[in-house]
Amino acid sequence: MLVYFVIFVLPVIAVLSALLYLPFWSVRRKQLGKRSLLYHLVRYALLGCILSLIYLTILWVFPIQFPPDHYFLNLRPFSWMHETYLMGMEKMFEQLFLNIAMFLPYGLLLPLAMPKLRRWYRTGFAVLCTTLSIEVIQYFIGRSADIDDVIMNLTGGLLGYALFTLLQRLFHKQNWWKAML
Repeated sequence: MLVYFVIFVLPVIAVLSALLYLPFWSVRRKQLGKRSLLYHLVRYALLGCILSLIYLTILWVFPIQFPPDHYFLNLRPFSWMHETYLMGMEKMFEQLFLNIAMFLPYGLLLPLAMPKLRRWYRTGFAVLCTTLSIEVIQYFIGRSADIDDVIMNLTGGLLGYALFTLLQRLFHKQNWWKAML
């Protein structure tokens, strides 16, 4: 699954991100003047991260059913703790890890790319809105909507923000860091 994503999907996302970023780059160049390559790479990476999230959470499983035959909804937090015997310990940890890891880059890139999101609660709110939107869409296309996914995705986004904070403290005086922001 991961190998397929890296070999086949990631290059397509990279090209699509570049095609979508070019108009933004053109407009922003006229508005803000010349910006560093790092400045643009961060925003390009954020766009690629968003496209990856869309692919992994909505488009990964085909066919999309609209309206679906069944609706799957779990609103009981931490139900995975009680249901580990159904999926096994290894599968449970894989699910938890992937849900956290999937949103960690998003939580890191949001405050890097968007100055208004450089407070933890603003980044957290943006991540929460994103994951809730994904879960609502999943519910209506025949995939499961799970509060545990929301919790783990938010955790990943906040860990990404924590990484941003650490990097900000380490590199805030560096010219390349300032140019990236």
